[in-house]
Amino acid sequence: MDLNNNQHNSVNDSSGLADDQSRPELTAPSERIHQHHLPAQDTAQSQPRRRRHRKKGNNDTANQHGPIVHREPRQAAATNNQQQPVTDGQSSHRDKLTAAAHSSAELPQNDLPSEPPRSKRSQNHQQPRKQTAADTTNWRLRKLPNEPGTTQAPGSAMRAVTPAKPLHGSQSPAPRKVFAEHYPPKKVTALMDAGLLVRGVMRINPKNPTDAYVSLDESPSPLAQRKNPELQGYVVGNSSDIYICGKDSRNRAINNDVVAVKLLTRKAGRQLYKANRMGYDKRMDKITAQRRARLDRMADYVKNVNAEAASDDAAEPQTSNDSGARMPELFGVVVAIITPNADRVFVGTLSNRLPAHRDSRASDNIPLDMLQFKPLDPAVPLMLVPKDSVPEIPHHKDICAVRMELWPETSKYPMATYLKCLGQRGSVEIETELILEENGVSTEPFPPTVLRSLPKTPWKIPATELKSRTDLRTACIFTIDPPTARDLDDAVSCQLLPNGNVLIGVHIADVSFFVRPHTALDRMAKQRATTTYMVQRAYPMLPAVLCEDLCSLNPGVDRLAFSVMWEIEPESATVCSTWFGRTVISSACKLSYDDAQHVIDGGHLAESLACFEHTGVRVAPASQQRRSDIEASVLWFFRLSKIMRKRRFDEGALSLHSVRLSFDLDDNGQPIGCRTYDIKDSNRLIEEFMLLANMSVAARIEACFPDAALLRRHSPPLERRLDEVCRQLSHSGIDIDTQSAGAISRSIQDISDPAIRYTVEEMLISPMQRAAYFSTHAVADRNDYRHYALNAPLYTHFTSPIRRYADVVVHRTLEASLAVYGNHVAAEHPLLPPYFSPYFPQTAAAGSLTTSVNDARAVLIPKPEAIAGIAHQCNLRKDAAKKAQEASSTLFLVNYLTAAALRMDTPGVITQAIVTKVKENGISFVTPMFGVDGIIYMDRMADRKGQVVSTDGRKWKLNMWSVKPASVTLVWKAVPQPSTNPKASDSEHQLANMLSALVIDDTRHSVVDLGCNGTTETITQTLRIFDKISVCIIPETSPPSVTVKLAMPYINN
Repeated sequence: MDLNNNQHNSVNDSSGLADDQSRPELTAPSERIHQHHLPAQDTAQSQPRRRRHRKKGNNDTANQHGPIVHREPRQAAATNNQQQPVTDGQSSHRDKLTAAAHSSAELPQNDLPSEPPRSKRSQNHQQPRKQTAADTTNWRLRKLPNEPGTTQAPGSAMRAVTPAKPLHGSQSPAPRKVFAEHYPPKKVTALMDAGLLVRGVMRINPKNPTDAYVSLDESPSPLAQRKNPELQGYVVGNSSDIYICGKDSRNRAINNDVVAVKLLTRKAGRQLYKANRMGYDKRMDKITAQRRARLDRMADYVKNVNAEAASDDAAEPQTSNDSGARMPELFGVVVAIITPNADRVFVGTLSNRLPAHRDSRASDNIPLDMLQFKPLDPAVPLMLVPKDSVPEIPHHKDICAVRMELWPETSKYPMATYLKCLGQRGSVEIETELILEENGVSTEPFPPTVLRSLPKTPWKIPATELKSRTDLRTACIFTIDPPTARDLDDAVSCQLLPNGNVLIGVHIADVSFFVRPHTALDRMAKQRATTTYMVQRAYPMLPAVLCEDLCSLNPGVDRLAFSVMWEIEPESATVCSTWFGRTVISSACKLSYDDAQHVIDGGHLAESLACFEHTGVRVAPASQQRRSDIEASVLWFFRLSKIMRKRRFDEGALSLHSVRLSFDLDDNGQPIGCRTYDIKDSNRLIEEFMLLANMSVAARIEACFPDAALLRRHSPPLERRLDEVCRQLSHSGIDIDTQSAGAISRSIQDISDPAIRYTVEEMLISPMQRAAYFSTHAVADRNDYRHYALNAPLYTHFTSPIRRYADVVVHRTLEASLAVYGNHVAAEHPLLPPYFSPYFPQTAAAGSLTTSVNDARAVLIPKPEAIAGIAHQCNLRKDAAKKAQEASSTLFLVNYLTAAALRMDTPGVITQAIVTKVKENGISFVTPMFGVDGIIYMDRMADRKGQVVSTDGRKWKLNMWSVKPASVTLVWKAVPQPSTNPKASDSEHQLANMLSALVIDDTRHSVVDLGCNGTTETITQTLRIFDKISVCIIPETSPPSVTVKLAMPYINN
């Protein structure tokens, strides 16, 4: 992978072709024909009558034998082979993968004759059908491995020699193609320039892998919009994706591949869509039928009041087509993979059972020395792994890791290389390793080539750097981070100016000084792209000597930094002027969020907190005045941040927070405590100034290099999903204004109940799209640069270069702008005030480069196309890291709940949940304590005896329910436990299984008792959105997940 530095994919297709050409006698199994089995003379010459009856110009041989194999490369290679024959021992692993891949596409055995063809006279006498060349060829293709003329390397796939004489005057048939050939790169470039192809990122639906979508990562060119009117007005990230219908149209592309797509006409696309949708509808109808069957079985003990009304409307059977599936607007087929996904390592299980073909174009004759790999991700295809590459065949329940290799167009399944066996699921260690492998998180130590790029320790700042940078070591600068943080990449400063304004500074570690372009360290950082934070540890993007030492802004040491400073008017927190520079700083102390919060609450810094002060010559312990300056700075930051935050939201910003869990671990790494992560004023204090720094730098680099800036945008929410959520909320009397992000934010703030406000935020997260990096050259309209949630015209990531590669690229661009334009933007810019403050540092620090724009670009800024590739890689790795972090949190939550359930001797943990949606087939919920959300389906509301989890020792049975728009009414009966006394009366034994005859009044939802025997308690429960229920969270360890059951009665906890 050129742009994404694909080091995982160590084997490429071009090398495979080269190997094939150097070994011409090793052919695909479809050419297993030995000279001994060929007819003595050409069949075309021995049957002149048949040739006379053929129509002129009709190539029957080509029709019978399929595609013709081109012989020129093989003949050339055959000459070389006569000089140096290839032995079995010289067969490489690539040859095995290539031959096995072709062998998986042989002609189906079911289509082969079971015996050799008879003579022509015998055919005419016993069989009216004429004998064809295909019959002869197909029979001869069934040669067994032990027959003469075949060769087999030990432990490898079958190979056969090339026939000395072609059959019927033609060449042997090539393997049939399962997929269309990919266009060559030159053709792709030419067609894209002509507007006939577009490019985008592949996304496969995991719930229905036959559905795939391509999101364009660059604006269609004007020529492409003229050639494809459907693309007119297309907005990257905010328009319909291109629907790729079926695996054939996907053409071997996998998730996150950058592909070239040819658009289909709407008529052709709809035909494909309907044909593909039929299979999906059948599967969904089967699931629906299973649920209805369970509901029918429940009718024996639970009455559905809606059943009679539903039966009246059941004249026409309903299918999944009625669920609101919307016809896509754009259709296309993949014609080439431009940049394959760098992460081609997958986890799953290995099995001796080979996949069964349903496609007549593929063959069931897969070599017997292959293993089937079934990925855990349903969006990933089955793969074939050579047995001889697996040291020991693992247990069928063991989780293994493989790397996807070749996938030629003649094979239905890709080949894979076995990497390692992780073991059976269940333990924290194996599950964590599985999560890391599944999300492509690198856990290997940094190789020597990378370590050689690091400076030798002990290291000190070179004198040339001190001269070329602004010296801020005597300024009052400090960090505010979590107490366990080791990679301190941001610091802040505050100074009260004589004119009454405040000089605020944000100082970010200069990682780009150590990670220079085109080095081994830079390539590794680009490949990892981000630090991945798991519950128990972090997997860094950079070596520890940089993360924790040379780049970390530790107190009392000199460090290189990029600084952004503002002169701010304190009453309105208005920025008067901005300064950018390369600096040298010395942090005074490391504050935790709790330390800063203590100062905000009126306290003082603890005496035990280590503080330092740079005197201009050396670092000394901080004076009391310096400690007081730190406390005053914290208060200034808090005061300004409140004003800035209020103005930001008043101007249209939106913030939606989901539950984030924090765990306490014992010495063995097992969770012993679980709590939600609380956001304090000290967190918001830092957040506001980091956002301001990111916005300021984004404006600076976009102004200096408008075609080569790496920015970050956030598209508006998905309209259809947002409308669905708003309809649900409207049933409960809550109206959400969706005109803008600010309108949504104001609608949320109008909700007074904190629990309801939290639930609304959780519901609104679903329609929101993820923010993404992009290159400014790839998006034509500057209005599409906007960040929806922040309501910012320009935004980027600048403040965390230790853990994000995108920030390193932004630092290099900022350095180039400083070398060309100096420390402030003199030209007028709408987002950067032209006023230059006299209180900014007066040192002339223009950077270490020449002032030539071309020279600055050549040294520090990649080409615009390369920046688009960097953006794609950073997006992939950021999403994968987030997915891994969430999976790690789920893993430790499951282990914590399992231990808690064992201590309480219960099947799970009972907690409070809030209803977020009511549908005919179930209710959706979210648990504020653990952040668990899901659906409780009606057919699984109770067990087979109608019982649910009890919170008071009685048996609670579901008696009947009634579903209405946005509400569901449940009727429960609390049945006393049957007596264990053998002398108990029969009525007491019968009481446990007794059901009352109850009906529901549709107007009042009241319960009427129609002659119930006994004294059981009956409760009617009408649930709507925002109602609270009790649920039992039952942990499942393999795989780590939770099952949620309804519990009765409700407990307010």
